[in-house]
Amino acid sequence: MRIGKSCRRAISSNLLTGSVVGGLVGIVVIALVWTSISPASLPSTQLSFNGITLFGGSPSTHSLNSTCTGGAQLEVDIQNPTNENITVQNVTIYGSGVRNATAFITVSNSCLTIAETSPLIVSGGEFILEGYVNAPIKYTSTYMCWIKFSNGQVLNQTIIAQS
Repeated sequence: MRIGKSCRRAISSNLLTGSVVGGLVGIVVIALVWTSISPASLPSTQLSFNGITLFGGSPSTHSLNSTCTGGAQLEVDIQNPTNENITVQNVTIYGSGVRNATAFITVSNSCLTIAETSPLIVSGGEFILEGYVNAPIKYTSTYMCWIKFSNGQVLNQTIIAQS
C-alpha cells in the first residue's frame, strides 16, 4: 500500500508540474505567434514637417506665360509616411499688414495658384513646397501660415520672415 500512495503522489505531482509548465509554454507560443502576425508598427496617418521658412521680399503675380519672380517666398519641407498620396489644397498667409495672401507655384513657364497645380506629396516620400507669395513680406515681421492638405490635416504655423 505504501508503494501505491507514493506512486499516486508522484503522478499527481507530475501532472500538476506538467500542467503549469504546459500552460506557460502555451502562453509563450501564443505570444510568439501574435507578434509574428501583427504588424511591427502601423504607418502614420499624418504628414510631418521638417521645416517651414518664409522669406521677405516683393510679391509675385499669377501668370500663364511667365515664371514666378517675386522675392517673397515660402518653403515647407514635408514628409509623407502615410500609405496614400496627399495634395496641398490651400495656402493662406496673414499678419503684419497682409491679409489672405497665398502662394503661387512655378510650373513650366507659368506662375500658378495651388488650386491650378495641386502639389502632390507621394506616399512614403518627401516634398519641398516652394511657393511665391502674392503679397509683400517684410523681413523680421511675424506672419501666420495656414496650409490645408487633402487628408484633412492643417498646418498652422507662426513664422518670422527671413532675409
